[in-house]
Amino acid sequence: MRTYKIFAGYCLGFFTLLTAITHADPLLSGGSTTVFQKGPNAFGMPLANITRASRRSHVVGNSFFNKNWVFSPSSTTARDGLGPLYHARSCSGCHVRDGRGAPTRNEIPSVSLLFRLHVDGSDKGDPILGKQLAVKAAPGMEPEGRVNIVYQAFREQFGDRGTITLRRPVYKLQATPAYGRTHTGTQLSPRLAQPLVGLGLLESVEEKTIRALADPDDKDNDGISGRTNLVLNPENGKTELGRFGWKASQPSLKAQVAVAFWRDIGITSSIHPNEDLTLPQKNIIKPATSGFSPEVNDRTLKHVVTYLRTLAPPARRNLKSEAVIKGEKLFTQAGCAKCHIPMLKTGPQAPLDELQDQSIRPYTDMLLHDMGEALSDGIDKPGISGREWRTPPLWGIGLTGTVNGNTFYLHDGRARTLEEAIMWHGGEGLASKRAYANLSREARQLVLQFLNSL
Repeated sequence: MRTYKIFAGYCLGFFTLLTAITHADPLLSGGSTTVFQKGPNAFGMPLANITRASRRSHVVGNSFFNKNWVFSPSSTTARDGLGPLYHARSCSGCHVRDGRGAPTRNEIPSVSLLFRLHVDGSDKGDPILGKQLAVKAAPGMEPEGRVNIVYQAFREQFGDRGTITLRRPVYKLQATPAYGRTHTGTQLSPRLAQPLVGLGLLESVEEKTIRALADPDDKDNDGISGRTNLVLNPENGKTELGRFGWKASQPSLKAQVAVAFWRDIGITSSIHPNEDLTLPQKNIIKPATSGFSPEVNDRTLKHVVTYLRTLAPPARRNLKSEAVIKGEKLFTQAGCAKCHIPMLKTGPQAPLDELQDQSIRPYTDMLLHDMGEALSDGIDKPGISGREWRTPPLWGIGLTGTVNGNTFYLHDGRARTLEEAIMWHGGEGLASKRAYANLSREARQLVLQFLNSL
C-alpha cells in the first residue's frame, strides 16, 4: 500500500509540475514544488518537480523513516540497534503520515508527545535520566518512567460576550526507581510532533533573509521583536542559525534527524556516536552490539534527510472564496502576519536543485518570539527563555484533521482547535489575540476559514 502511494505520488507530482508551470495562481505554497493533494496523504507527497536522483533517495529514505527499528542482535542488521532506552520505534511512530501528533490517546500520553527534562529551569538535564524521558526500553530493562497529564479547563470571553473553553495541561513525572532518584528540581518540557511538509524549502531560505526579519530590540515599536537562535552545529562544531524544532534548536535537517534518531529511537550516528545514557545508567545498562557502529550509517542518514527535504507542501484551497479573501484581510489587520510572514524565497545555494529560487508561502518568519507566561515551559536556556517559541509554519494547517484525524496545536497540543490556539497567544502575540477576540463571531469564522484554506 505504501509503495502504491509513493508511485501514485510521483504520477500526481508530474501532473502537478505541468500544472504549476502554466498555472496562473500566484499563491502556490511551495512554488514549483507544490502538490495539489488534499486527502489523507497530503503531507506525504514528494516535490512536484523532484528529479530522478532525488526520487530514488526519497524512496529509500521513506522506507527507513516508516519501518520499525529492532533490538540487537538481529538478522536484520541494517535496521537493528533500537534502544536500549527509547521513545518510539520509528520516525513515523510520532509523525503519523508525516503530520502532526496528538498529545494523548485514550487519556494516556501519546508517543507523539515527548518530554525534555531540565533541572531548576536551566538547560541542565536530570543527573539520572538525562535530557529526554525514555518511556520504553529493550527487553530486560526498565524505561525511565512515564508522565501523567491532567487538563484544567477555564473559560475566556470574546468581545461580543461569547466564550471559549481552554485547557491547561498539568504534568506529573513518575520515574522508574531502577536508575536512582531523580533531582527534586527536575521539570518537564513537552514537545508535540510537528508536520514535516516543506522542511527542505525552509532549510533553503538564506540566512540573510531570516536575519533581516529579526527585530530583537523592537526598533520599529510594533510590539514584535523576533530573534534568531544561534546554536552549535554538532556536525562541524560551528555556531549557526537555528531553524528547526519548537525552539529553533537545530541548524539543519541533518542535525535534526541525527538528534531524533539518537534521543527518540536510541540509534547512534556519526554525529552522535555514543548511546544517550547518563553515568548512573551506564553502570546498569550494557547495550547489545548492533550490525553497524554507529547504528545508522551516513548513507542511510542521508537518504532520510533527502526524504524530509523532498516532502512537498500542499497547495492552498478555496482561494477565490469571498470568505477566505475577507478572512485573510482580517488575519493581516490583526497583526498575525507580522510573525506568520506569508512569503519567503529560497536561495540559489539550496541543498537540492529542486529547492532553489522558489517563492514559497509558509507563513512563518522562522524566528523566536515571546509568547507570554501562559505558554512558557519554564526552561531558560543560554540565549533563549522559556517563553520563546519559533513561529510554526501554517502551510497545510487546514488539512490537519484530514491527514491525522485530530486537530491539536501548540507545542504541547493543549489547543484542540485553531481558535483555541489563537486564544492562547500572549506576549508578542497578545495584541493579535485581542484583535481577534474583539471581532464579531462572523468575522472570527472568516479568519478560521482563511486558516483552513492554507
